[in-house]
Amino acid sequence: MNRRWILVKESDGQRGIDGKKKIYEIVLEDNMVEILWGMFEKGSKQTDRKYFSNSQKAMSFAYDKYWAKIGKGYELVVSA
Repeated sequence: MNRRWILVKESDGQRGIDGKKKIYEIVLEDNMVEILWGMFEKGSKQTDRKYFSNSQKAMSFAYDKYWAKIGKGYELVVSA
C-alpha cells in the first residue's frame, strides 16, 4: 500500500505571527516510510527514511506519526 499525507501548521513564535507555516509530509511505500519536514515557504526539507521488516509495521509507524502530528495541531492538506 502506498500513501502520502501532507500536514501543515502555523509556526511558533514570531514566524507564526508573521503568517509562516511548518510542513510535515509522510510517504508510505511498501515497507518504507519517509518523513519530510521544514518551513512551508522553503523548497528544501529535512528528511528521515525508515525501513521495516514488512508493510504492516511500516503502515503502523506512518499512522502513529500522522496521529501524533494531528494531536499537535497540524491540519491535513493532502491525502493520496
